[in-house]
Amino acid sequence: MGGVMDHIALGVRFMSLREEMGLTQDDIASQIHIRTKVVADIEQGQLTNTPFVFVRGYIRAYAEIVGLPVDEYQPFLDELSKEHTTYQMRDYSHVSQNRKRGKWLLIITILIIASALGITAYCVWSENKSNFVEVSHYISPTPTERINS
Repeated sequence: MGGVMDHIALGVRFMSLREEMGLTQDDIASQIHIRTKVVADIEQGQLTNTPFVFVRGYIRAYAEIVGLPVDEYQPFLDELSKEHTTYQMRDYSHVSQNRKRGKWLLIITILIIASALGITAYCVWSENKSNFVEVSHYISPTPTERINS
């Protein structure tokens, strides 16, 4: 795989130009507004986990600082672009399926809870109604009822 060697060769070229200018990795990082670790990754050709859009910007900015002409780093960007486009897009269809399943689960759960509450309320109401009838037999008659009897 010649691509990896090109990455390393570009990184070595950047490092030698940076050192010729008397700049450190920290100097480059502060001018590009990135972490020093990213500059080290560029120089070591270790950009596999970084999204291409960022890598392209970092390479262009680094090249501008050290005076590397576009025609020297553009082939690297072209190859890197091909590598990144060969990765398949992640399939997110299962996410929408999980959301639909989650909605149905929520609806069923709410129906079960509502049914349980309804049954409980009915049982409590009917229990209280029967107690009310039984208690009413033990209530003493009111004074007007005593007079009429």
